[in-house]
Amino acid sequence: MTKFSTDAAGFAALTISELILQQCVLNGLFTGEEARRLLISAAKRHEAAASGTDEKIALNMEAAHLIRALSSGLEPLFREQRNATPPKTPQQKTGSRPNWVRFPD
Repeated sequence: MTKFSTDAAGFAALTISELILQQCVLNGLFTGEEARRLLISAAKRHEAAASGTDEKIALNMEAAHLIRALSSGLEPLFREQRNATPPKTPQQKTGSRPNWVRFPD
């Protein structure tokens, strides 16, 4: 397997995560508010983990800052969903099983 730098891997993971988050909101798997809470929770986890060595503190605080910046960048998506008609649940769309995903507050 080709070796990739941690910077490239992290950047790719961020892009994939952002697109998955957008599609989950757009497809009604969860609301914009739930997505916002997910990002806030992730940022808080990094802030809480910011202890130990200076390098670990800096890395976690930078990750928290990045997550908060991502949340700000996605704000138009969150607002659009707030004003839109409620999306159909996945079960209503396809007849499949109900959405079982729950995110922390």
